[in-house]
Amino acid sequence: MLWLVTLQVDAAELLLTSPLDHQVVQRTTPGRGSLRIVGQLSEDPPADVVVETRLQDGQKDAAWQRLNAKIAGRTLSGTLEANAGGWRKLEVRVTRNGQEFAASSVEHVGIGEVFVVARQSNSANHGEEKLSPQTGRVATFDGTKWRIAHDPQPGASGGGGSFLPAFGDAVVNKVDLPVGIVSCGIGATSVREWLPKGSTFPNPPTLIGRVEKLSSGEWASKGEAFAMFVARMKSLGPNGFRAVLWHQGESDANQADATRTLPGKFYRDALEMVIRESRREIGWDAPWFVAQVSYHVPGDEASPEIRAAQAALWKDRIALEGPDSDALKGDLRERNGQGVHFSGKGQREHGAKWAEKVLPWIDRQWTAPRTVGGGIEWSDAEQLPECHSIGWVANWMRADPQGRGKAWDGVLDEAKWGKPSPDQLVVRNWDWRFTDDQWQQAVRERGEGPRDEVTFNLWIPDGVGVVKGIVVMSGHGSGESLFGHPTIAPKLRDIARELHLAIFKFVGNPMQRGFWPKSLLYDRLKVFGQRSQHPELAHAPLFLYGHSNGTGFSAVFPATEWHRVWGWVSMRPGIAFQVYQPGAAQVPGLVIFGEDDPFLARPSKAENLAVVSLMRKKHNAAWNFAVEPKTGHGPGDKTWPLVFSFLRHTFNARVPADADSRRGPVQLKTVAIDGGYLGTNWDAAKGGYQTLTTAPHSDFVGDKSAASWLINAAYAADWQSFQRDGEVQSAK
Repeated sequence: MLWLVTLQVDAAELLLTSPLDHQVVQRTTPGRGSLRIVGQLSEDPPADVVVETRLQDGQKDAAWQRLNAKIAGRTLSGTLEANAGGWRKLEVRVTRNGQEFAASSVEHVGIGEVFVVARQSNSANHGEEKLSPQTGRVATFDGTKWRIAHDPQPGASGGGGSFLPAFGDAVVNKVDLPVGIVSCGIGATSVREWLPKGSTFPNPPTLIGRVEKLSSGEWASKGEAFAMFVARMKSLGPNGFRAVLWHQGESDANQADATRTLPGKFYRDALEMVIRESRREIGWDAPWFVAQVSYHVPGDEASPEIRAAQAALWKDRIALEGPDSDALKGDLRERNGQGVHFSGKGQREHGAKWAEKVLPWIDRQWTAPRTVGGGIEWSDAEQLPECHSIGWVANWMRADPQGRGKAWDGVLDEAKWGKPSPDQLVVRNWDWRFTDDQWQQAVRERGEGPRDEVTFNLWIPDGVGVVKGIVVMSGHGSGESLFGHPTIAPKLRDIARELHLAIFKFVGNPMQRGFWPKSLLYDRLKVFGQRSQHPELAHAPLFLYGHSNGTGFSAVFPATEWHRVWGWVSMRPGIAFQVYQPGAAQVPGLVIFGEDDPFLARPSKAENLAVVSLMRKKHNAAWNFAVEPKTGHGPGDKTWPLVFSFLRHTFNARVPADADSRRGPVQLKTVAIDGGYLGTNWDAAKGGYQTLTTAPHSDFVGDKSAASWLINAAYAADWQSFQRDGEVQSAK
């Protein structure tokens, strides 16, 4: 007991400043989001501390996971990728040698949908009835702290009710996720008062506290409302909310003093300036919804000029169409229909009308095609169970009755001594010899496991009538860069445009490191083929890319689907045994290692490099490997041209010129091993850049059975140049 007391006294304190209690973070995919974790330690931590986190949902304890955190002085920061949902309890601990150094928690954290709501009284707290969220999962932010969104909303004018609890509940009920609201409304304001500081206009609004008259006779905005509005948006971070909901117009329409009424054209131009300048200030193109708003009282129910100005912003695609709030009349307005503000019934109806506009649009964000890089991109997501992952298969599809093998951190014994040990055949099962029926039986016995999100992206170049093939990549590791990096992806897209290829990526734990059954990929390609009006995707030949454990996809998949794959790349295989796939021997393969990759040295460089050589020797594999000096587990900038060269040359060699997947599966051309080139393998003992001999198969001097197999003279020149200079000949 005395020891426990001493431990508590010595423990440091951790104050978390992000996320805050009841904070909602905008999700980035249908089922995922990123929590920014920031904390302050009460004392300097030792150099070797570890930061761990977990999210508790009130059911069974979640596992702790290590956070890739940065500690600068006493400040801790990092980003936790997590499933959407909430409320959940976030726990953070800092440990050293298994002992807790400091810990903290946040009781209510959500990942869901966040909205910024702005402009005048009916977007603020001037409604007749104070409402409260019925779901308990709608929170509001005043720029400093979060809380459940009971009216009145913090950060907005007025002390009455709003439509926001009803709107938030409608969104929660549809998406089953928490909703965050940032209310910036100010009663009785004109659009002129929301302009950036110094913006001028000829006539003042009815209230002039936020504007000033210039010596020229013009009027100008003081910019106070704009500055507040932008600061609140900035506090949420880039892409930190779903959309701005704009409800304003009453104080510009049909004013008692006609000289204070704003002409429709100026209203449209002023609001466009607010939208564009606010986007520029926050650094990203936040979507805006603009409602139709001009109602005052019975008999003064609409301003055609202001309504037309608001609709013009939709037509010009500057903003999205919000609800027609002018249509909410009668008992939906305060004082038995006599006032400008909404009654409690009207507040609920107003919230429902906003949800009717916003929710279908949110659904389309995940699936609607969009123009990207001279082509069209489609996206989708699906919640899949853990049993689809190669990791689950490796654990349970074994002869071992306990379902798990002994720890093992080496290459196959076959690579060392010519034959796998019985234990390795059980534990690593490198040829994956089981049927889908056996897998399904294991699922019935073991259960599916927890579900996780897998996202899918398809890109097709403009002008491609018939897709000739598909580059398919696991997004694990550098697969994300290959698909979307601003300098890498365009080069792949150029090749896709040249060869009439589609590019397809998936990422998410149930699939990204490899998956079962193989039909998962075919099913998704068929769906995307229908959506993109390219049904040939269902049968098009494939080129595969996987990085690190993504090799569990790129190397394992062609072991049984060799008839569909024209080539594959393993970039820095995290576990070398995954590459040893005899079933894929006749599918051209390229394995690229990083000389300084710690995985290459486990248990030794020579043993890992021997995996490809052994596949050549024992199975006459159409494979080659390359080693990139001075690089680690991630590819360097000069790696990609070798990948692209291999892609192009294998496509031209294996996919018939008249191939048309609209008629069904394509019969790929078989490679002739003795018709290719051979290259001397990189020597781990020498290291660094090496001049390696290449020659036609018949002329090669050396061990032909173990040398890297190179598909033709042009690729052989690129491979040789890469090993000698770190650059590809054809890219110079």
